Amino acid sequence: MDEPLAKEVLDILYRDPGTRRLYKDLLTDWILDTQPHGSPLDGTALIQHLAKHQPDILSRLKINTLVKEDIARVLDAIGHK
Repeated sequence: MDEPLAKEVLDILYRDPGTRRLYKDLLTDWILDTQPHGSPLDGTALIQHLAKHQPDILSRLKINTLVKEDIARVLDAIGHK
């Protein structure tokens, strides 16, 4: 997963009115706490985080036509079912 896909995932999540503010805040906190400042967001780490801590959000992303194939590739690569 590359930076543009990570950006696309975040754009989808933060613009979706169906994504609860709490989930957005938790994701923001995770990014600020774990990702190096000034570096591109680690998209694989983002998907792993969502799989572990916010599976309902990942489920919604997995059916989004803009990113579903790329997310499926990442999940296959990390061995997530």
